[in-house]
Amino acid sequence: MTTLVSFLIVLGIMILIHEFGHFAVAKLSGVGVERFSLGFGPRLLKVKKGETEYCLSAIPFGGYVKMVGESSGEEVKDEDRSRSFSAKPILARVLIVAAGSIMNLVLALILFPLIFMMGIEVPAYLSYRPEVGHVASLGAAEKAGLKKGDVIEEVDGKAVKTWEGLYKIVAMSPAKPLSFKFRRDGTLFVRTMVPESSGDMGMGIGGFYPPMPARIGAVSKGYPAEKSGIKPDDLIKAVDGEPVTHWAEMQERVRRDGKEKTFLIEREGADFEVRMTPTYNAEAKLYLIGVMQREETVRRSYGFFESIKLGMGKAVELTVFLFAIIKGLIVGAYSIKSLGGPIMIAQVAGRAAESGVVDILSILAFLSLQLGIINLLPIPVLDGGHLFFFVIEWVRGRPLSERIIGIAQQVGMALLITLMVVVTWNDIMRFFD
Repeated sequence: MTTLVSFLIVLGIMILIHEFGHFAVAKLSGVGVERFSLGFGPRLLKVKKGETEYCLSAIPFGGYVKMVGESSGEEVKDEDRSRSFSAKPILARVLIVAAGSIMNLVLALILFPLIFMMGIEVPAYLSYRPEVGHVASLGAAEKAGLKKGDVIEEVDGKAVKTWEGLYKIVAMSPAKPLSFKFRRDGTLFVRTMVPESSGDMGMGIGGFYPPMPARIGAVSKGYPAEKSGIKPDDLIKAVDGEPVTHWAEMQERVRRDGKEKTFLIEREGADFEVRMTPTYNAEAKLYLIGVMQREETVRRSYGFFESIKLGMGKAVELTVFLFAIIKGLIVGAYSIKSLGGPIMIAQVAGRAAESGVVDILSILAFLSLQLGIINLLPIPVLDGGHLFFFVIEWVRGRPLSERIIGIAQQVGMALLITLMVVVTWNDIMRFFD
């Protein structure tokens, strides 16, 4: 029930904000609005105020604002012609159509800073002193001579006290040679390296990581770890007799090959051994045993101005990520099987609701940002498709024929229906997997 209610609330807010954008700008532009509907299909509730009928409809996956003279070929009374959508200048029509997506983007840009002000969960190690917990083989750090236990004291002459401070300095000079001063057994060393992201665990820069024990946070269904009885909070202490003191060490040894391995596990103070054969994951192109790391986190709140900066940065980061995913799907770098639909959104919203207000707001901000951007893509049926037709009309000096627009709309609708079927099928397969 929590999942369903959370899903409907998140979806309802996004749709309400979106359609209100169309509605408000249409009213301000002098366009008559006949109906404002949340949802499609049969109307469950309706209230008429003035000329507008406000409805709650049965199918919750969307909504619409019906304006006077909006549809091509629609008959408009003489007294309503000045209030017709089609009679308005191109600029007014562009603003009305774009307003829905803009409202979704505005909602996201308000929520992201608010989330940082309320407080977010961040890795606990960010406040620790920058002591190296692991150095990856063949990485920039190993080539520069960095070793486990070294403590970073300066980067390019700037003192660092915590891992967070270290990351901030490195982030300002991506893929550039930096001078690292570190202490080892009381002796200072200075080495130059290019701290590129490892791309593996996210927190690795140039192949060195903060201390991170190989403690398990979750176990994936169907993988060797689950079949062997591994549980969350278990600590992996050795693999094939080789001691393991870091999560990355365990990963490296698991991913070497698909041979059976012996794992020394600690559970509630007692040690025992388990034999497992890693499974090859074709999508990840890695040997895996199906465990995820348990990461210690702390809740951190930020000030007003820093929250705005962090919130805007998060919005930009997610926007770049979205377009990278779209590009990857087009060129075949990502599988369409990775896409999720309504069921996945409902599951994520349900888990977020159980976690707290901040998590549900995070999901709302993320989805609202995505909805705003995707709706502006030049695809017929979407708002971006209408905007594209307006651009053509402005360039040609007259609109495209109703026949061409109609065909384009049918193609766009077919694409959207196909995509919805695919992502729903992915959700169903994921649910039973």
